[in-house]
Amino acid sequence: MQQSDPDMFKSRKRLRFVVVILLIVVAGTLSAFANPTVKTNWATYSVNSTGVDQILREMQQKGPNGFWAFTRWYVRWTGSCQVSLEINYTMPKHSRPGAMPANIRREWDNMIAALKAHEQQHGRHGINAARELVQKGCRNGNAIVAKWAEQDRIYDRNTGHGRTEGVIFP
Repeated sequence: MQQSDPDMFKSRKRLRFVVVILLIVVAGTLSAFANPTVKTNWATYSVNSTGVDQILREMQQKGPNGFWAFTRWYVRWTGSCQVSLEINYTMPKHSRPGAMPANIRREWDNMIAALKAHEQQHGRHGINAARELVQKGCRNGNAIVAKWAEQDRIYDRNTGHGRTEGVIFP
């Protein structure tokens, strides 16, 4: 049985609609695979002192790897190029901020804000590594990770581990 012209037009319109919907679904699925999964963890260590010299000494002793804060990121990928990234931040946290004199507290708050921003830039290097790995189909993964790890070292060298960005106390 032949369809009349108006029925054929409706049928083609429906077909176009179904194709558009399928393309949207497929594009959404592909984009989900194109982006790495990212897991972010924040940890703190406690700082209790209220004087400048004591706070500095405490952060030097308790800070990760001898730094006031530290970011470590890990990029992993599978043979089918499923990329995941884990970013671990470690920051100081004052256990008694209200006990600090007001001027020291202001310095502390300013330093913490600058330190957090500095560490998040290290995290962005990990994100860049994971995204580049996805873009390149997971080819040369170790070289990509090494390139962005080197960017971490260059960034610390260029900013004096954040000093030029306000990571100073007091």
